[in-house]
Formats: sequence, structure tokens, C-alpha cells
Amino acid sequence: MELRHLRYFCAVAEHRSFTTAARQLNVSQSGVSGQVRDLEKEIGVSLFRRHQREVTLTPEGAIFFHEAREILIRADRAVELAVRSSKGMSGTLTVGLCGPATAVFLPKLIQKFRKQLPGVTVALRELNTSEQIEALLNGHIDIAFTRGISVESKSLLNHEFFMSEPLVVALPKGHPLVREQAVALNQFAKERLILYFREGSPEVFDSIVAMCKKAKFSPRIGDTPRSWQSILTMVEAGEGVGIVPSSVQYLRSDDVVFRPLKDKRCKVDAIIAWRRHESSKIMDSFLDLLRARREEAKRANP
Repeated sequence: MELRHLRYFCAVAEHRSFTTAARQLNVSQSGVSGQVRDLEKEIGVSLFRRHQREVTLTPEGAIFFHEAREILIRADRAVELAVRSSKGMSGTLTVGLCGPATAVFLPKLIQKFRKQLPGVTVALRELNTSEQIEALLNGHIDIAFTRGISVESKSLLNHEFFMSEPLVVALPKGHPLVREQAVALNQFAKERLILYFREGSPEVFDSIVAMCKKAKFSPRIGDTPRSWQSILTMVEAGEGVGIVPSSVQYLRSDDVVFRPLKDKRCKVDAIIAWRRHESSKIMDSFLDLLRARREEAKRANP
């Protein structure tokens, strides 16, 4: 059954006239009559009682008219949504949150994106960096913020560097090195280090271990909690010192002091990733906005 049949039928039912329906549809009367006859033949039911001056619906035709009109409304809505989506005007976008790193700049960026494209629904999902790649590959999110892409995933994903984030040291308030403006990594050779658990962000964990070895010591790793806030809680409790990305400073902790590292090469990267061959107007608009706000994000991470 073609939508054209339903449109012609509904036009006749609304106007109670083949002539008026044909004029409204901008087609010939014979064309309308033929389409309606084909429809009645296809479903095996008479839909109209034909009189000399007007046509009226049969009881079966009245039932059919109610349902056909609903189908046409939904079909028109589907077309409208598809066209709006193709223009980036409506649809959905699910973005992965990367802990404190995205908390610094993403909320304002999302607000701006929603103002630019009010018809697009944006959903946010809190995931650690390792979970983001899996969620991306499984289609649970559309854009990921992560610290690295595995070799096996690179062929399936588009990705680009977003920014570098310096590492800083989290110290309990009474620590002697709080008096320093900046500290050297080797000053913590004998300290107990509290690091974010490796499975959650292997790139950050491995980078810190490699930097310690480059500074001529093997790190004494103590606790490896599963949240950045827990690292600060443990530091505050005197369990050790933390080495964290600079964005972690924005988490609340009254009795923890942050100090930059003297070696400016102590950094970790933030990377944007999305599925290859799945570009859309919505995603392109979001990525363009991200790129335009890159410098602002860098400034937000001292």
C-alpha cells in the first residue's frame, strides 16, 4: 500500500468530493478516482458511498480514515525529523565525560551547543577513559574524551589530539614541600604515591611510572583508588601524596595543596574520539565547537 493512495483517500474523505480533492492535490480528478479504486481493490473493502454531488464514508471507510490520517501524520513527522537531522537541526548526541578533565570546560560548551541547535538532545555519560572507548565501539556514546587509543581500536575510530594537561602534585596541608612554588619529581622518591587505578586510565598511570623512572627512582605506589576525589581524600588523611592531572585541582578538598612540577614535560594528553564512517551534521557541529573552544579549555587547565 502506497502513501500516495492514503493521501488521495484522505483528501476525498476530508472534502467529500473527488473534484475538490483533485484540485487540492493539484492532480486530475480521474487520477484521484483511479487511486482510490486501486486502494479499495487492494484491501477488498468499499470505503465510499458515491452520490451524484458528494461522496460519504462507509462505516469501514470511517474506521480506515481515522487510522490512515494517523499514518500520514506520522509519516510526515518522520520525513521532517529526517530532513532536520540531515541538516544537523535535530537528533541525539551522547557524549562521554572524562572526570575532572571535561568538567573544567564541557558544561559551558554543552550549553552553547544546545543554544545553537535547540532541536538536538544531548546526553552525558560518566565513564573512565578505558570505558569510553568500549562504549564508543558498542555505540553507547557518540563522542569520547580519552587519554589514548589502543592499536586495535585505531582502525575503527577517528581521533584527534585535543590538549595536553600538566601533571601536578597533591600534598597534605602540613607537608614540607607546600612551601615550594614548584617541586621536582625526584623529591618524592621516598614518598608513598597515590595514583588513579591503572585499569581506569592506563595512559596516565604508565606515564607517571615512566616519568618517575626517568627521574631515576622507582615509585613507591600505595593506594590506587577508582576515583579522583578518593585520591584527594587519602592525601588529606596523610596516606601519601598524589600525582594527578591539573584539572583535579577543581575538585573540592580544603586540606590538600597542589604544586606544579618543575619538569614541564610531565603532561598527559586528552584525545577526542568518534566512530569512523559515522559522521553526521550534528557530530560535525559539536566537533567544530570543540575545536573552536580548544584554547579556552587549555587556559582552564593551568
